[in-house]
Amino acid sequence: MGMFDTIYFEKPYDCPVCSSKIDSVQVKEFANLLESYHIADCVGHAEDVRIIKDDLFCDKCRGFTGQNVYIVVDRGILIGISLNIEEARKLLDNMSFEKLTLWYHDLYKRYINERIEKNMYLRFLKDLREWYGEKLYEEPPTGLSALHFRNLSDLKGAKDPVESIERFLSYRKMIVTLDELTSEGHEVLDIYYPEEMSPGEETWSFTLTR
Repeated sequence: MGMFDTIYFEKPYDCPVCSSKIDSVQVKEFANLLESYHIADCVGHAEDVRIIKDDLFCDKCRGFTGQNVYIVVDRGILIGISLNIEEARKLLDNMSFEKLTLWYHDLYKRYINERIEKNMYLRFLKDLREWYGEKLYEEPPTGLSALHFRNLSDLKGAKDPVESIERFLSYRKMIVTLDELTSEGHEVLDIYYPEEMSPGEETWSFTLTR
C-alpha cells in the first residue's frame, strides 16, 4: 500500500453514515513520508498550486463515507480543505499574497527551530558515542576536558546509555514545557548545572525571567 501523509482538518467533519467525528484524511499526493500536516504547513514546492480531490474515510465505519474532500494548495502551502469544489476554488482565488507571506515567515521560524533541535540531538548522539565508546565514564574528564561535552549532565553518573538517553529526553521535554509557560506569561526560574560553570568559578546564581 505504501506510506501515507495525514492531513488534519481545522474542524472535524461529521461522518454522513454514523455521525462520528472525522478529524483527518490520509493522502498519497505529497512526499509519502508519514508526515502530519495542518493548515499553513508546507506540503510541496513553491510552484505547486492545485486542488486535490480525495475520498473521505471514517475510522468507525471503516470505509468510504461517500463524501469527497478537496485539499487546496497554493505555492506549496496547504491553505484550506473543503467538502465541495466550489468552495475550494474560492479559497484558492481569494488567497492573498500578504497572508501567504506571513505564513512563509512562520514556516521559516519553524524551520530554524527544527534545525536547532536537530543539531542538539546530533550533538547528544556524538557525546553519547564518545562517552561510552571510549569508556570515559570509568574516569570522567574534569576541567577544560569536561567542557568538550555539552551534555555532561546527561552522561556523568548515568549507569548506562539508556539512562543517559532518558535524562536527555526528560530535559528536552522540560525545556519545551518551560517555553510554553514563558509564552503564556508565567515566571520561569533559570537554574544552571554545575558542569556549565566556567573554570575557576566558586559560586552560582539564578535569574528570574518574566
